[in-house]
Amino acid sequence: MYTQVRRIFDIPRFQLEQYPQEIALANKVDGKWIKISAADYLAKINLASKGLLELGIQAGDKVAMISNNRWEWNVMDMAILQIGAINVPIYPTISEKDYAYILNDAEAKMIIVSDEELLQKVESISEQVPSLKSVFTFNNLRGANNWTKIIEAGKDGNQDQLEALMKSVNEDDLATLIYTSGTTGLPKGVMLSHKNLVSNALSCTSRFPVEAGTRALSFLPVCHVYERMLLYLYQVKGVQIYFAESLETIVENMQEVKPHVFTAVPRLLEKVYDKIVAKGQALTGLKHKLFFWALELGHEYEAYEANGAWYEFKL
Repeated sequence: MYTQVRRIFDIPRFQLEQYPQEIALANKVDGKWIKISAADYLAKINLASKGLLELGIQAGDKVAMISNNRWEWNVMDMAILQIGAINVPIYPTISEKDYAYILNDAEAKMIIVSDEELLQKVESISEQVPSLKSVFTFNNLRGANNWTKIIEAGKDGNQDQLEALMKSVNEDDLATLIYTSGTTGLPKGVMLSHKNLVSNALSCTSRFPVEAGTRALSFLPVCHVYERMLLYLYQVKGVQIYFAESLETIVENMQEVKPHVFTAVPRLLEKVYDKIVAKGQALTGLKHKLFFWALELGHEYEAYEANGAWYEFKL
């Protein structure tokens, strides 16, 4: 079924062919969920690819992105890869010094940031990065080049040129540079091919517990390879991806989206658990006893075997 998915940018085409759904990706903006369809997603990718070419980005060039999770990131990720350029995702939380080092090490030609704070950090070190030619933003910021200018530039682009470049990209070609945290020295750029990431996503399809049309909530950093691979997996499976506004709004966003699946790391689950227990500790009398009785009941749950009628009754 997945034989035509060899490069990362094959995924949106596969998704549109197999699952032409009205909701492929969604962000929450000013209190409203802004959704795009699988067809809109691919159309924006193609326009952005042609826009990058019009703005001077060529195969082999490095384009950095520093952003929160949002569907615009996914559009630009695919657009960069379609023309044979390299995506360099960077953590929003690192220092300006690390920004300068990574951007110079990667020889980034363009950078896209999400908000005002990140724009200021990048502008503070931009003169230290000779390779950097342009900076764009996802948010609408006064005096900044918004990413929609890339889309607009693509309307004058050459579709034949884009098709030729896409055909020239091989599954073993470099797709991304992912920089390590630098805890053992300076950050190091890990070179990953299209095949590295696609093979992981496709290998996980048989173990993925949800089907097309179900909803996922994404909140782990998209610049991390784990969440990024999962976004590719979601798309291959036709899962609707909703991006949480922030780590602080996860509970609220879950109540709104009612996701069938989300991915987490142990430390995040520990923080959620600690917060729940803290609320229980604040209770008194019978409520306090009931809370911790219920908590202990949860600890007794056996995930892969029957728990029995008496347990289910207590539950």
